[in-house]
Amino acid sequence: MQKKTTATLIMVIIVVAAVILYIQFGNNSNNPNGGNGSFDNEGRYDSSNLNYMGVIYANRSDILNWNGGYSESTACPWGAEHNGLDFAFKNESTVIAAAPGYVEEISWTDTGPPDNIYMIHVSIRFNETIQIGYVFEPWTTNSSDVDRQISMLDIEIGDWVAKGDTLGEFLQIGGGAHIHFAVYDGEATCPRPFYSDDAYIEIMELVHTYQPGWNLCYP
Repeated sequence: MQKKTTATLIMVIIVVAAVILYIQFGNNSNNPNGGNGSFDNEGRYDSSNLNYMGVIYANRSDILNWNGGYSESTACPWGAEHNGLDFAFKNESTVIAAAPGYVEEISWTDTGPPDNIYMIHVSIRFNETIQIGYVFEPWTTNSSDVDRQISMLDIEIGDWVAKGDTLGEFLQIGGGAHIHFAVYDGEATCPRPFYSDDAYIEIMELVHTYQPGWNLCYP
């Protein structure tokens, strides 16, 4: 009788543990992928077509310069292929979400160049195919600046953000510091079709403040 009771107790413990593990890991309601490869934002926003993207700065005066847009060849003013837009933010200026989505990644890489080693990557998924990347480049060789920049973010992996929400503040260390902003629809693509009309007018006014005659994208 005692052995039977002990076996029953062990089975109960196993079942309870399995339920806890399922709740914690197998049924994460905040995960939009749902384990089946689909993306479900649960009605938070319209994800059928991204044609209302905004800019990533709260104030145009927070941008110090504009030196690079999107280019698929060297036939552009900056003379190199470049898969995104570079925004030279002032130190501690606010960075906002260009579009709504799910925070999939916050990570950092050691790229190796002598004066700009560390980059902090934020990836936000808009729908099944479109991701938006914000690469914070403080322009530093000091690894402690990675922790400083990450601590200045207001988001975590698993968060949902709305267009215009604050992602965090930018850490400017070196003169080349900027945020590399990119839109991926399977692969990096020109962001122009995704902007709202007002946002496109705003960003081109910013571009032409520093670089008259430049386009946003050079295919």
